[in-house]
Amino acid sequence: MTLRICGLLLFSILLFGCSDSGTDAPASESAENAASDLPAKTTQDTSPQTTVVGGQGQPERPSAGTGSLSGTVTFEGELPPPRIIQANKDAEICSAGEGEVQDVIVNDGRLAGAVIELTIKGKDLPDFVTPEEGFVLRQKNCRFSPRLLVAWDGAELTVYNDDQVEHNVNTGGWNLLQSPNPDPIRRKVEYSGTPFTRVTCNIHGWMESWVYIARSPFCTTSAEDGTFKIDHVPAGTKLRGTVSHSTLGKQRFKVDIVAGDTTSHDIVFRN
Repeated sequence: MTLRICGLLLFSILLFGCSDSGTDAPASESAENAASDLPAKTTQDTSPQTTVVGGQGQPERPSAGTGSLSGTVTFEGELPPPRIIQANKDAEICSAGEGEVQDVIVNDGRLAGAVIELTIKGKDLPDFVTPEEGFVLRQKNCRFSPRLLVAWDGAELTVYNDDQVEHNVNTGGWNLLQSPNPDPIRRKVEYSGTPFTRVTCNIHGWMESWVYIARSPFCTTSAEDGTFKIDHVPAGTKLRGTVSHSTLGKQRFKVDIVAGDTTSHDIVFRN
């Protein structure tokens, strides 16, 4: 009898001692509690997304440790006279494009069409992403449009001929005859020591456009009122930048970018 009672007592101790729900939580609940004791983990989207608006390439999403650069490009001096376009070939088509072309566009002393680019190294930079429509030049009435196109180093340039005459598209790197048909020319443009590539037509010598080859995603153009802004720039001191114009040349500058703030830097081109 004594042995039987001791056996029952031992069985009860083992049974209740190993299944005391008042002291040990289930495994899944324990994991959740342990996770709640850890610092909150944040997920940052570092995908290399960029957007292009009016020749501007910048990361779409802000990230920690970045600031902005803004300013105005002004012009001082005598404005160069406009170029006169007078069709001396294929006049039945090209005469529709006759007129004046102003290579230096100034509004109230403010310069449009200058390209501002920051050179930043040693950073986790976004990749270049081609805009949905691509980098496109069109030929209409024996003129190129747009006059200035900003593209990435190694990007594909697409050239359309919307005229009913032949054109000969010449970038200096390639020179191709283009008949009046819907099939475009598609060729790469690459940096070759200077950011600007001049595009001309050998048949119609007055035709001209410029492609700026950007090597940094932190690049934009000055608007009609001369203003510009580059967002999401990695913070740093004495960051190198350039402001370039197809006919006025290039100037260099340095700026300090503060995280969470906007640095103002105005630029003057003198002629």
